[in-house]
Amino acid sequence: MVDVIPAPGHHPAHLVYYDHRTGLLFTGDFFLPGRLLIEDTAADKQSAARVIDFVNTHAVRYVLGAHIELDRDVNTYMRASQYHPQEHSLELTREDLLQLPAALNRFNGFYSRYGNLVLMNPVRVLAAEAITVLVALALIVWSSIRFARRVGKRKKYKGSAS
Repeated sequence: MVDVIPAPGHHPAHLVYYDHRTGLLFTGDFFLPGRLLIEDTAADKQSAARVIDFVNTHAVRYVLGAHIELDRDVNTYMRASQYHPQEHSLELTREDLLQLPAALNRFNGFYSRYGNLVLMNPVRVLAAEAITVLVALALIVWSSIRFARRVGKRKKYKGSAS
Protein backbone atom coordinates (compact mmCIF):
# COMPACT_ATOMS: atom_id res chain seq x y z
CA MET A 1 0.00 0.00 0.00
CA VAL A 2 1.26 3.49 -0.91
CA ASP A 3 -0.08 6.69 0.65
CA VAL A 4 -0.10 9.83 -1.46
CA ILE A 5 0.26 13.16 0.36
CA PRO A 6 -0.27 16.48 -1.41
CA ALA A 7 2.74 18.74 -0.90
CA PRO A 8 2.46 21.97 -2.93
CA GLY A 9 5.01 24.73 -2.41
CA HIS A 10 7.78 23.70 -4.76
CA HIS A 11 5.11 23.12 -7.38
CA PRO A 12 1.30 23.34 -7.02
CA ALA A 13 0.81 19.67 -8.03
CA HIS A 14 3.66 18.16 -6.00
CA LEU A 15 3.04 14.85 -4.20
CA VAL A 16 4.88 12.83 -1.55
CA TYR A 17 4.61 9.02 -1.48
CA TYR A 18 4.90 6.65 1.48
CA ASP A 19 5.42 2.91 0.98
CA HIS A 20 4.02 0.98 3.97
CA ARG A 21 6.02 -2.18 3.22
CA THR A 22 9.46 -0.51 3.08
CA GLY A 23 8.84 2.54 5.28
CA LEU A 24 10.26 4.79 2.56
CA LEU A 25 8.94 8.32 2.18
CA PHE A 26 9.64 9.59 -1.35
CA THR A 27 9.53 13.39 -1.21
CA GLY A 28 10.79 14.17 -4.72
CA ASP A 29 11.81 17.83 -5.03
CA PHE A 30 9.78 18.84 -1.96
CA PHE A 31 12.57 17.70 0.38
CA LEU A 32 16.01 16.50 -0.75
CA PRO A 33 19.70 16.84 0.05
CA GLY A 34 20.10 20.05 -1.94
CA ARG A 35 18.36 23.29 -2.79
CA LEU A 36 14.74 23.33 -1.72
CA LEU A 37 13.12 25.46 -4.41
CA ILE A 38 10.19 27.26 -2.86
CA GLU A 39 7.76 29.08 -5.13
CA ASP A 40 4.98 29.49 -2.52
CA THR A 41 6.21 29.75 1.07
CA ALA A 42 2.75 29.59 2.65
CA ALA A 43 1.87 26.44 0.70
CA ASP A 44 5.25 24.92 1.54
CA LYS A 45 4.68 25.57 5.26
CA GLN A 46 1.26 23.88 5.08
CA SER A 47 2.77 20.95 3.17
CA ALA A 48 5.59 20.59 5.69
CA ALA A 49 3.05 20.49 8.54
CA ARG A 50 0.96 17.91 6.65
CA VAL A 51 3.95 15.68 5.87
CA ILE A 52 5.32 15.92 9.42
CA ASP A 53 1.91 15.05 10.89
CA PHE A 54 1.97 11.98 8.65
CA VAL A 55 5.55 11.09 9.60
CA ASN A 56 4.71 11.37 13.30
CA THR A 57 2.14 8.58 12.94
CA HIS A 58 4.05 6.25 10.58
CA ALA A 59 7.33 4.35 10.78
CA VAL A 60 9.64 6.09 8.30
CA ARG A 61 12.86 4.26 7.57
CA TYR A 62 14.28 6.84 5.16
CA VAL A 63 13.22 10.04 3.49
CA LEU A 64 14.24 10.01 -0.17
CA GLY A 65 14.37 13.10 -2.36
CA ALA A 66 14.52 13.12 -6.15
CA HIS A 67 18.21 13.96 -6.50
CA ILE A 68 21.33 15.18 -4.68
CA GLU A 69 22.86 18.65 -4.80
CA LEU A 70 25.06 18.53 -1.69
CA ASP A 71 28.45 17.07 -0.96
CA ARG A 72 29.29 15.24 2.26
CA ASP A 73 30.32 18.54 3.88
CA VAL A 74 26.86 19.96 3.03
CA ASN A 75 28.11 22.38 0.37
CA THR A 76 25.92 22.85 -2.68
CA TYR A 77 27.18 21.91 -6.13
CA MET A 78 26.96 24.43 -8.97
CA ARG A 79 23.51 24.53 -10.56
CA ALA A 80 23.14 22.03 -13.41
CA SER A 81 26.41 20.33 -12.37
CA GLN A 82 26.81 16.83 -13.76
CA TYR A 83 29.86 16.01 -11.62
CA HIS A 84 29.29 15.42 -7.91
CA PRO A 85 32.43 14.20 -6.14
CA GLN A 86 32.01 13.26 -2.48
CA GLU A 87 28.23 13.30 -2.90
CA HIS A 88 25.92 13.37 0.12
CA SER A 89 23.81 10.24 0.46
CA LEU A 90 20.26 10.37 -0.93
CA GLU A 91 18.84 8.95 2.28
CA LEU A 92 17.66 11.54 4.75
CA THR A 93 16.12 10.84 8.13
CA ARG A 94 12.89 11.70 9.84
CA GLU A 95 14.95 14.09 12.02
CA ASP A 96 16.21 15.88 8.90
CA LEU A 97 12.61 16.38 7.77
CA LEU A 98 11.58 17.68 11.21
CA GLN A 99 13.94 20.67 10.66
CA LEU A 100 11.87 21.89 7.72
CA PRO A 101 9.20 23.93 9.58
CA ALA A 102 11.83 25.93 11.48
CA ALA A 103 13.79 26.47 8.26
CA LEU A 104 10.65 27.70 6.49
CA ASN A 105 9.84 30.06 9.36
CA ARG A 106 13.30 31.62 9.01
CA PHE A 107 13.20 31.66 5.19
CA ASN A 108 13.63 35.23 3.91
CA GLY A 109 11.75 34.51 0.67
CA PHE A 110 14.95 34.73 -1.34
CA TYR A 111 17.79 32.44 -0.17
CA SER A 112 18.72 31.07 3.23
CA ARG A 113 20.45 28.19 4.97
CA TYR A 114 19.19 26.47 8.07
CA GLY A 115 21.41 23.69 9.34
CA ASN A 116 21.87 21.34 6.40
CA LEU A 117 18.92 22.83 4.50
CA VAL A 118 19.29 25.30 1.64
CA LEU A 119 16.09 27.15 0.74
CA MET A 120 15.63 29.45 -2.22
CA ASN A 121 12.99 31.04 -4.40
CA PRO A 122 14.32 30.44 -7.93
CA VAL A 123 12.25 33.21 -9.53
CA ARG A 124 13.51 35.84 -7.10
CA VAL A 125 17.12 34.62 -7.35
CA LEU A 126 16.95 34.72 -11.15
CA ALA A 127 15.42 38.21 -11.05
CA ALA A 128 18.18 39.41 -8.72
CA GLU A 129 20.83 37.94 -11.01
CA ALA A 130 19.22 39.64 -14.03
CA ILE A 131 19.08 42.99 -12.21
CA THR A 132 22.74 42.62 -11.24
CA VAL A 133 23.72 41.98 -14.87
CA LEU A 134 21.63 44.95 -16.08
CA VAL A 135 23.17 47.26 -13.48
CA ALA A 136 26.66 46.07 -14.44
CA LEU A 137 25.92 46.68 -18.13
CA ALA A 138 24.50 50.13 -17.37
CA LEU A 139 27.65 51.02 -15.41
CA ILE A 140 29.86 49.80 -18.25
CA VAL A 141 27.91 51.85 -20.81
CA TRP A 142 27.88 54.91 -18.55
CA SER A 143 31.64 54.59 -17.88
CA SER A 144 32.36 54.12 -21.60
CA ILE A 145 30.35 57.23 -22.54
CA ARG A 146 32.04 59.26 -19.83
CA PHE A 147 35.46 58.04 -20.91
CA ALA A 148 34.70 58.85 -24.57
CA ARG A 149 33.60 62.38 -23.63
CA ARG A 150 36.79 62.98 -21.63
CA VAL A 151 38.95 61.76 -24.50
CA GLY A 152 36.95 63.97 -26.90
CA LYS A 153 37.42 67.03 -24.66
CA ARG A 154 41.17 66.41 -24.43
CA LYS A 155 41.46 66.17 -28.22
CA LYS A 156 39.39 69.33 -28.63
CA TYR A 157 41.50 71.16 -26.04
CA LYS A 158 44.76 70.02 -27.67
CA GLY A 159 43.41 71.02 -31.11
CA SER A 160 42.49 74.54 -29.96
CA ALA A 161 45.83 75.05 -28.18
CA SER A 162 47.85 74.67 -31.40
